[in-house]
Amino acid sequence: MSRLARSDRHAILVDAGYLLASSAQILVGTSLRRAVAVSWERLVTGIKDSAAEHTDTRLLRVFWYDAANALGTRALSEEHNLVSLLPDVKLRLGRVNNEGAQKGVDTRIALDLVNLALQGAVSEIFLVSGDDDLTEAVDMAQDYGVRVTLFNVPNKESRIGVHATAMNLARVADDRLPIPLETIRAAITPSPRQRTEPVTVAVPAAEAEAEVVLEDDPQSPPRLRIPTPSEVARLHPTPAPPSPPAPVAPSARPAVSLAWSSSTEHHGGGPGSDPDADLRAVIPEVVRTVVRNWLDSATQADVQALVATRPTIPGDLDSTLLNDLVAHSDDRYRVLQTETRWQLREAFWAEVDRHV
Repeated sequence: MSRLARSDRHAILVDAGYLLASSAQILVGTSLRRAVAVSWERLVTGIKDSAAEHTDTRLLRVFWYDAANALGTRALSEEHNLVSLLPDVKLRLGRVNNEGAQKGVDTRIALDLVNLALQGAVSEIFLVSGDDDLTEAVDMAQDYGVRVTLFNVPNKESRIGVHATAMNLARVADDRLPIPLETIRAAITPSPRQRTEPVTVAVPAAEAEAEVVLEDDPQSPPRLRIPTPSEVARLHPTPAPPSPPAPVAPSARPAVSLAWSSSTEHHGGGPGSDPDADLRAVIPEVVRTVVRNWLDSATQADVQALVATRPTIPGDLDSTLLNDLVAHSDDRYRVLQTETRWQLREAFWAEVDRHV
């Protein structure tokens, strides 16, 4: 087959983590993946049909990227088995590291972006991802003559029209198109409730640093109180900040100190400023949404397993909390202050305690 014939095709590269987390955020208010149920055939078919409306080339295949569900293994889950058996779909699996974070997915997407372009296999790529790490790979694929279009979850409140997409990636892409919301709603719905009975959990086993609280009744056994995240943090205090510099003579000080810019609408730092004040205000809302959706999709065994990890929060839940909080800012790559992270995690356990 000639290079020209092969290039009259398009490929769709789908970062499943981005697609499902962003869709869940739009539909149920949290990026928690288990908060939604998915009809995989309907979702893949809908994306293929929607992309076909924007090109006159034929589909080569859909590349579906995801991380293995279990730590240290790439065994296929039921979800991955279903996706891999769909027509025109090639499954690419990454892995999960010791912290529960997915690894290798972005690398696989970047390699396929460049390789498809280098081999002349396609003339157009529809990329379903918002990750800044793919910017250079998109740029290189374009150097080989491939047109790259971002095909992401819609968000009318975003100035680029799509949800959770890095500005650098949006700038280098040839176009930015939203996946029709009706396509997403037809395939992705809120997860059905898993439990009908009240949540009950056993008292967790004693931990090394748990505090023993004595009851007034001398016959009753001592009760264990698990330390909060902030109390654990105080066991390992951060170093004291360096001493402030010596006062500068008035003549040596700058004439103007920028506190706010009308062009960037950015507030200056300044002494006593709290960069996370806006996000701390929405911590209760974020925590309530995440916990409610997680409990709705959790079994009794899931709840017991969660409480057994206290005060550590499982990696997927912790990432969801952080991502959902950052989603309330304009910068999806914003780095939260350490104290903000502790407050978020402590609020999570407090909300869990209200239900269990």
